[in-house]
Amino acid sequence: MQPSWHAPAWLPAHLSDLEAHINFPSRSIRGSSSEMDSGLPAEGRMDPPTPRAAELSGLCDVATLEVHETITAAVEAGGWGACGAWVFVLDEAITPDRVPALLPTLPMRCVDGLGPTDRFEIVLRPVEEIWSLLFATASKGGMYSSGVHGAFGRLSAWKSMAGLSGAPPDANAEQVERQARQSTWFQFEADADWFHNEIYDYGIAALSPDRRRIAVLAATDTD
Repeated sequence: MQPSWHAPAWLPAHLSDLEAHINFPSRSIRGSSSEMDSGLPAEGRMDPPTPRAAELSGLCDVATLEVHETITAAVEAGGWGACGAWVFVLDEAITPDRVPALLPTLPMRCVDGLGPTDRFEIVLRPVEEIWSLLFATASKGGMYSSGVHGAFGRLSAWKSMAGLSGAPPDANAEQVERQARQSTWFQFEADADWFHNEIYDYGIAALSPDRRRIAVLAATDTD
């Protein structure tokens, strides 16, 4: 029987290759932690040319409540201001280079009202860096939260990775890592109203190994 997601017993006994090079957050004697970096790196930029297509995609969000809660686990654990999750099943397999142009057209609150020339920046990111961002989100918390610290922060990061990559609900850590490594990962920012772009904001998108599923997590630490 698989342990509950809420039980640290699910975690690998030793750091996986996915976690091996993570700079784990340090804390003061009173438990406070240093600020996190949620900004986009310069490497891997894939910004779509502007003006972008104004026509919205006809795809529909198929995320169930369970999947939504799984994807947003790290942000909820970190006590951030708001978050959202969406999953789309594509009509056909697509290559990763088509994702940047598709994302702004999807029916997601985090890009509502985004005009053809409004800022939409996106980068292709290694899976290890996505895990690091999720772990920092959960374990360190945001500006008004101290997060859930080590073990439960690690568990929440794994849970979000599982939901974003489309791993089965009963998958173990090894299976989640394999699914995550076979997925293609993006981080994005936008000047849509949903993002406040004041404290911490980011969007994460994952293209599944079969390239027929896109999952998105959007997070902001401004209420």
